[in-house]
Amino acid sequence: MPKLEIKSKSELSRKEVSERLIAIGHALASGSEVEMGSGGDSIEIVVADHVEWELEIEVDGDRTEIEIEISWRDDPSGGAGSDVEAEAVPAAPRKAARRARARKATAK
Repeated sequence: MPKLEIKSKSELSRKEVSERLIAIGHALASGSEVEMGSGGDSIEIVVADHVEWELEIEVDGDRTEIEIEISWRDDPSGGAGSDVEAEAVPAAPRKAARRARARKATAK
């Protein structure tokens, strides 16, 4: 099968990002077919019952990055793999630490 890769990058509000993540979650929960779209184009993807999940959080100075990767094989015999990937933002894996920021409490 030929390789297919769709990449999209845009600046969104926190609410818009949460709505997209929730939509993907609902699509995964309701069945094996997920429709993904970007810039007017869309593709329907059949997701295996078992997938490989990777979460990476990277803090470097004032920049924080969260990368979520879900991968699986279309092979009906099962087993997770890396033939098909939905990737947020590519980054080299590494650990970083940062102090928590103090927040002002608001009066109610």
